[in-house]
Amino acid sequence: MMEFAIHLEACDPARNIWRSYSITAGQDLFGDWIVAMNYGRIGSRGTTKTVTLPDEAETRRYVKKCLKKRESAPKRIGIDYKIVGVSGTWSDQREETKDLMSE
Repeated sequence: MMEFAIHLEACDPARNIWRSYSITAGQDLFGDWIVAMNYGRIGSRGTTKTVTLPDEAETRRYVKKCLKKRESAPKRIGIDYKIVGVSGTWSDQREETKDLMSE
């Protein structure tokens, strides 16, 4: 399924903040576009949310929207997310993600 995957973490040992956020996007065997997000405390199973979308363009917009929300982490949890890993074939999404998270 994987066409694009990103893993983010927000860690602040002094305040006991250990957050993880992952997004995987791609097509399933039937040609549907799937976005799977897993988030929660590092070391726990976390929460998984899966969304089915009609096409690749809509999937990219959805992934970008999800990553945009991570930008507000300093206001919400007091620390920003850092990119731990990016993989996949969406090279333009990889660059957008790096730009988005570095602003």
